[in-house]
Parts: sequence; structure tokens; C-alpha cells
Amino acid sequence: MTPVLKSGKYIADFREMPSSGGAIELSAGDDFVGYETSYYRVSPAAQSGVSVEFMSSTVTIEGKKSQKQQPIVRLFQMPAAVRHVRLVFLTRVSRADHNQAILAAAELDELDRLTKLVEADPATNCRSQDNSYCEWVPEGIAVRAEKTDPAHRRNWIPAS
Repeated sequence: MTPVLKSGKYIADFREMPSSGGAIELSAGDDFVGYETSYYRVSPAAQSGVSVEFMSSTVTIEGKKSQKQQPIVRLFQMPAAVRHVRLVFLTRVSRADHNQAILAAAELDELDRLTKLVEADPATNCRSQDNSYCEWVPEGIAVRAEKTDPAHRRNWIPAS
């Protein structure tokens, strides 16, 4: 999920608006235009592990949806050799205060090693090498793993 802002940034400048009844209302301001939802397919790889490929992107601006051929920000640009992928959420003060990283490696042991390194020192250890990959999801963009709902094939539910 990527916000669409006139400024080209990905973090909306929310402002508290006066409201009645004690409710808190937020406004994204004039910079906010809409949002984009992009879908990537995770499927079994030929030999082992998984592959991740871009499938579709829908941009919603002023309530009107349009299909796009490419996402605003293309994620999961991993080397072909990687077969294991992990989303890492680094939480700081609260669940709302976090960073996301996409980690991948050719071997599961390497992915586990990279995960421990990034968790220990995120600023230094998120880097790609021959058999591993690390990419920070830009602040303001959210990546969420989902799967199809077995009861309603067109609906998506959070992956556990």
C-alpha cells in the first residue's frame, strides 16, 4: 500500500482537525491525492523455496480506481538465485513506530543469519551480497502478507 502524494513523498503530513463530541479527526492535507494497492504473487520456485512476482496495481485517486502496469515503487527486486523471503518488522516505541525490511537468500540458513544481523544492527547490516538480499521498504509504504480466503476465493485475509 503506497500513498500517492503531490510532493512525491510517501509520508502524509497528518494534521488534527477540530471536531465535535470529543472525537479526534485527522486530515492528510492537500498533499494527499490517493493511494495505490499493488499485489505480488508468492509461488513455489522450480527447485525449492519461492519466487515473488509483481501481478497488478490499482491506484485510487478521489475515489476513482485505475489499473497500472507498474507500481509507483517496485519492491522485491531480488536476484534470481534467492529462494527464501522474509518480511522483518522492527518495532521501536509502538507497533505504529516501525520499519519494514524485505530479506531474501538462496539458502534458509543464510536467511536466518541475515535476519539476526539486521535485527542486531539494522543501520549497518541491511545489505545485499551474492546469495542474500536486504531492502528497506520506504517509510510510509506498508507491505502486508495476505492469502486468499478459502471460503471466499476473491477475498484476502492476513497470512499468519
